[in-house]
Amino acid sequence: MITGLHHFALTVADMERSKSFYAGLGLDVVADREVSGGYVEEITGIKGAEVRVVLLSGFGHALELIEYRRPRGERRARPFQDAGSAHVCVLTENLDVAVEQLHERGVQFRSSEPVSVASGPNRGRRAIYAEDPDGNAVELVESAS
Repeated sequence: MITGLHHFALTVADMERSKSFYAGLGLDVVADREVSGGYVEEITGIKGAEVRVVLLSGFGHALELIEYRRPRGERRARPFQDAGSAHVCVLTENLDVAVEQLHERGVQFRSSEPVSVASGPNRGRRAIYAEDPDGNAVELVESAS
């Protein structure tokens, strides 16, 4: 029986770059380790797997970043509309300030400005999609007032 969620994970191409990006969103590094062979081959089903795994935590959630050093995979995330793509969603009290700060860091956005959400649980809030260094989607949603 499932009792909860432990973490969400993204595969990244360059761990230092991705670790810096997510730390810049307010997540703290909890663990940083390299693993090869043994259980990592067994659990992933990838022969010869050598990975670096960084666990970050913040705001009551955990995000695991995995860099496959061997074998190397694609260097860019799948397009947003492809099955298997994923996104991380973060909340901000001031979306305009958050967007400005990310623009200053060179972060790319999918639209020129935040949009108002027209339906669903975030109806009436403003949101925007950015891309992490690997092209994974990062949604920013303004907290409800």
